[in-house]
Amino acid sequence: MLLFNRNKPQSHSADRFTEIVKRFREPIYWFVRRQVVSHHDADDVVQEVFIRAYRSMDSLRDEKAVRPWLYRIAVNETARFLSSRYHNEAELTEDLSQNLMQGEYVDYDNAMGVTFQKALLTLSEKQRMVFELRYYNELPYEEISRICDTSVNTLKTTYHIARQKITDYIINHQ
Repeated sequence: MLLFNRNKPQSHSADRFTEIVKRFREPIYWFVRRQVVSHHDADDVVQEVFIRAYRSMDSLRDEKAVRPWLYRIAVNETARFLSSRYHNEAELTEDLSQNLMQGEYVDYDNAMGVTFQKALLTLSEKQRMVFELRYYNELPYEEISRICDTSVNTLKTTYHIARQKITDYIINHQ
């Protein structure tokens, strides 16, 4: 389904926004959820993502730009949320780890899955975001570059370092 009709000028339409929400709500939710861990917090951040998207929708002209545009808003809103709640990376990691173990986020019968989720929380915020966009969302580096406003080479390095940290964590915690 096309979100954009090339024959008509783009207008701020409820139908267009509804289609964007239908198409992207779930992947955006899971992107945010993996960053903030808590379902309640993820819902709050996702709501803010779509409010901001709605307010700036008239500036969006190209259907191919929808996904990176929306993910960029999600990256910014997630970072804003985390920075407003946590004063440093250690506090963030500790709290998210506690939330991980208290919530319904992980299948606790899957020991490797729990270890993997804990390993993700040892990454810096930037590393987690890049890793998630590449690993879970399977976005190409070029698109992640537009989302994060970072060079492709830097993203490749960040992803490689994140993978190595995760691997090291899993090896050391089996």
